[in-house]
Amino acid sequence: MRTIRVLIEIIGLAVILVAGYWVWYANWGPNPNDRIGSTVAGYLPPGFKDWGCGKLNQRFGAEAPTVCSPVAGSLQQPPATPNAPPAAPSDPSSGRL
Repeated sequence: MRTIRVLIEIIGLAVILVAGYWVWYANWGPNPNDRIGSTVAGYLPPGFKDWGCGKLNQRFGAEAPTVCSPVAGSLQQPPATPNAPPAAPSDPSSGRL
């Protein structure tokens, strides 16, 4: 039973340290592209990440980390392969698209 309690305390301490680092980085961090801060941002829940990214965008503007860019979490089309054949145009008169 004591082992479980110690394990829960260690996990709780780790969560507090990571969240505390993110708050420090978002409010007072000197480097917008801090490797640890950017990595932590990728694992945060949306509300906490949005708050921190808002602070970073406000502080650094265009230099804010890419993880806080508007398209960082969106689904993007993969780049077209350069050797792919072009899509065949559809013929509306054939009744097939």
